[in-house]
Formats: sequence, structure tokens, C-alpha cells
Amino acid sequence: MPLSQEQQLDAILTSYGPIIGMILVLLGVSLSLAGPRLLPLLTAWALFVPFALTAGAVVYAFLGVDPKIAIWVGVAFGMVAGISGASIGKNFHYIVGGSLGMGVMAVILSIIVEFYSINWIIGAIALDIAFIIGARLVKNMKEPVIFVGSSSLGGISLAAGVTITSVGIQGLENFDLNSGLSAIIIVVCIIVGSFFQQWRYGDQLD
Repeated sequence: MPLSQEQQLDAILTSYGPIIGMILVLLGVSLSLAGPRLLPLLTAWALFVPFALTAGAVVYAFLGVDPKIAIWVGVAFGMVAGISGASIGKNFHYIVGGSLGMGVMAVILSIIVEFYSINWIIGAIALDIAFIIGARLVKNMKEPVIFVGSSSLGGISLAAGVTITSVGIQGLENFDLNSGLSAIIIVVCIIVGSFFQQWRYGDQLD
């Protein structure tokens, strides 16, 4: 009898969860405490995550590919995006600023579409303009953006690593999604990581 999607996911997490989780934990700690030293890796990770998740989800949901294969397809796409963008590490703060601008615009558009119909071309142009504005606003804020950005990514990575490891050990049925642990980890990483980086690297950035 074939396994259900939930059973397949549970089997994958049980097999690979602890290993992947520990890698993410180590990466999260490194990004939180040594972000400025890891700008190429930081940029690559910032590009890897969305591309990997999007590619894996699209392949699984729309092409009907097996979950195990979809995961590796997502990882492959993410690695290509990360490696391609690693060389722009010195401009990481522009990426963060632009991404925040797009995020704010996406929220605004999601509210507007509840009342008015918006052409997708107009929406795309609005997001592009928001990215440019966001990147422009952080032009002279390299240090704080890098410190907070790296700590945030580190916190997300660490929280994801802890979650995946826990699921791999406990199984999906026994894992509590409402514990709030991930939110606590991210907040602590942002605060501690930002202050540590300011103290350690504050006078070393160009």
C-alpha cells in the first residue's frame, strides 16, 4: 500500500532531518556571530532559501514530482542561484533594503486587491519600484543592515535547523508547531547577533 504524502514527508524528515538540521544550526550560529566575515556566503544563503523553496514547491505541486526528487530539485536551483549571486556580497545591504521594500509593497497590494482589481503588470512594476526605493534608502546604512540582516538570516536558519532536527527525532505526529520556540530563537539571534557584530566588526567595514 503506497504511503500518503504526510507519511512520505515524515519518512524523509526522519532519515535526513537530524543531519540537515545540524547543518542549518551551525550555519545559523555562524551567520549570527560572523555575518560581515561571511558576506559571500550570506548573500548566497539569502538567494538559496527563496529559490530552493519556490523551485521545490513548484516541481512538487504543479509537476507532480515525487517529494524526494522535488527536494533535491529545489536544492539544485537554490545552489545555482546562491553561487551565481555570491559575488555581490559587498552590496548585500542593497538586497536587504530592496527586499524589505518589496515586502512592504506586497502587503500594501494584498490590501488593495481586496477592494480593487489590479493588473498583474501594474503589480509587478510597483514591486520593482519598491525594491529600488528600499535599496536607495539603505544606501548609507551598510553596517546596521548587514548586522541585522545577517543576524536575521542566522536566526531563521537556526530556528529551521532546530525545528527540522526536532521533527526528525520526534516525528510529525509528536511535534508541537505552537511552541513558539522558533520565534524566540529568531528574536534572540537578532538581538544578540547584532550587538555582538557591532562590537566585533563595527570598525572593520568599508
